[in-house]
Amino acid sequence: MPRIRFRRIRPALLKSRRCIFFAIAVSAMAPVASTTELAIDPMTVLIREYSRGNGSHEYLSSGTDESYASYVLDRPSSPYANLKWSLLPPPDAPTRRAIESVSTQEHPVNLRDLHDMKVWDLGFTKARVSSETFRMPEELRYLPGAWSIVKAGIEPDIYVQAIRNQSLAHPAMTANYALAAQLLRTKLTATPRSLWKARGLRHDVLDRFVGGEFMQAHDFHYLIQFLDGALAAWDAGSTSVYGFRQLPAPLRLGRIAAAYRQRLPFEHEPCLQDGTHDPEYAGAGILDRRPLCFDDATDRAIHVWYAHELVQELASIHERSDGIVSLAERMAAPLRSSRQGWIGIRRPDAIAGVTRIEVVEAKVASQLLVEGDVSYRDAFGASRRALRLSCGMRP
Repeated sequence: MPRIRFRRIRPALLKSRRCIFFAIAVSAMAPVASTTELAIDPMTVLIREYSRGNGSHEYLSSGTDESYASYVLDRPSSPYANLKWSLLPPPDAPTRRAIESVSTQEHPVNLRDLHDMKVWDLGFTKARVSSETFRMPEELRYLPGAWSIVKAGIEPDIYVQAIRNQSLAHPAMTANYALAAQLLRTKLTATPRSLWKARGLRHDVLDRFVGGEFMQAHDFHYLIQFLDGALAAWDAGSTSVYGFRQLPAPLRLGRIAAAYRQRLPFEHEPCLQDGTHDPEYAGAGILDRRPLCFDDATDRAIHVWYAHELVQELASIHERSDGIVSLAERMAAPLRSSRQGWIGIRRPDAIAGVTRIEVVEAKVASQLLVEGDVSYRDAFGASRRALRLSCGMRP
């Protein structure tokens, strides 16, 4: 039987050709560890293997975020869409090589695993499903938005201190500083103390933040610049502080912002008792500005909400007439110049689109270009394709 390659699949399936294909024989092999625990980045390994087969240009230039969303979700235009099952033909040679490159004797990986990781990383899952979240800390268990806190990978002390340092009146802004502090702690923990200064890691800023000390303007700027670096890269495949697969940084930012928003009162509760959205009161996304039911919304839908919320919060903050610089102003100043996860240049009108597959692929291609695994032509083409989206992108 001839091998089936992605580009030879019939037209009806072309829109989803970049999805991970399911082979019946392979998917019968159960992995040793949960796919949410394996430190594997499927987007990177797939693009690398396509490049080695001289197929990265085709891989990076075909398909869209909309076609992939239609493949994995039952109602792709709804923030409350559920995952759906699709059976597709076996993978081609680059995908098989990708599978082989990430499999080990202890943790064999199959096509279903790669697919599940990719779906998770691109933000198509929710927080209300108990199988997606683990190790709920006792101090978080009864807080509003607890599952979002856990899925964002924010430790309890940082979550609480961000509120004390800033304000619940600005959940999106506060979320930026919470995630920045968490990322800084993670980097400090993973780096030998002797290298902290050389790598620009400021433990004193984290100490002031967690200790509730007065934060200077330069502390806020440092944290947002540090966060900008993380948002600009593609960081899939790491393990969260709660022991499962960590979301990429932009999606973590949306989740923690949602958790802070859930501490504020709603005019009408958008969620039902079982955690699903209430059709009568829950926002439907896009032009519907009613509050989302965050526990029932996908990660990417929450990030779109976050992007609009941040713009509104920044626009609401003005200089005081008495000349005193308020805490809100000091928080807002660094965020007004933040790139917020875009690629290469500041595009504040496109923040909501940083989770699109075209933007993710551009980030991956840029990283692989530095490593010598993707050609300049392909990396440049991927970046240009993503940048073009910002002109007409209206998530």
